[in-house]
Amino acid sequence: MCTLTYIPVEEGYILTHNRDERQDRPSSEKIIRNTIQGQTLYFPQDLEAKGTWIAYSDAGTSACILNGGSLPHQHLPPYRKSRGLVVLDSFNFRDPIDFQQEYDFRNIEPFTLIIKHKSGLFKVIHNEEETLLEKQDPHQPHIWSSTTLYTEEVRHKREVWFANWLKKKPELSPENITRFHLSAGDGDHENDLVMSRWGILKTVSLTQISGFTENTEMTYLNFVSDSRDQVQIKPR
Repeated sequence: MCTLTYIPVEEGYILTHNRDERQDRPSSEKIIRNTIQGQTLYFPQDLEAKGTWIAYSDAGTSACILNGGSLPHQHLPPYRKSRGLVVLDSFNFRDPIDFQQEYDFRNIEPFTLIIKHKSGLFKVIHNEEETLLEKQDPHQPHIWSSTTLYTEEVRHKREVWFANWLKKKPELSPENITRFHLSAGDGDHENDLVMSRWGILKTVSLTQISGFTENTEMTYLNFVSDSRDQVQIKPR
């Protein structure tokens, strides 16, 4: 998995995530609330490993994971910890810099973690041999796709779709961004933003964090169970 966009808007930012996964891998129908380090976290839960792919803290931080690091890698289980648990663990640290420097990344499968923190927008890239931290421009839109599912060519094609959509100057509302995530593509069902491969892997959900100054909204669409949940969160 997966596909993630980040769009800055006047009152904050909008993160939208398409989760591409085995359709028989169970996940919650509701947004879970949990407390870590005095923060309340909100996230849809992967019921198989008890982690998540995206989470928001009432302290104002968002974190979202994509499978794979800088380059495709060979899947060599067993791994010490599910990557979905790493998302939750990242909230135990003061900021993304502390997380990258102090977390135990040993024997965890490669991933890319995008963190929107009050100090900026960060990309943590965990490869098999090293873990890197890159600052991203929080004032510019971004799109990221999993290196395990999508070739460099396909990832570039998706960047073009995103850029062309932005050139049309659409209203950057949560609803319009959701429509982009549900419709972008060129008819190639294996690589469109809503994808399906071999009757096994498909886009199983869409989760969106609308991180606004006065009020944050998390919306979770579970396509497998045909369910929808939404929570309003007052940042602390």
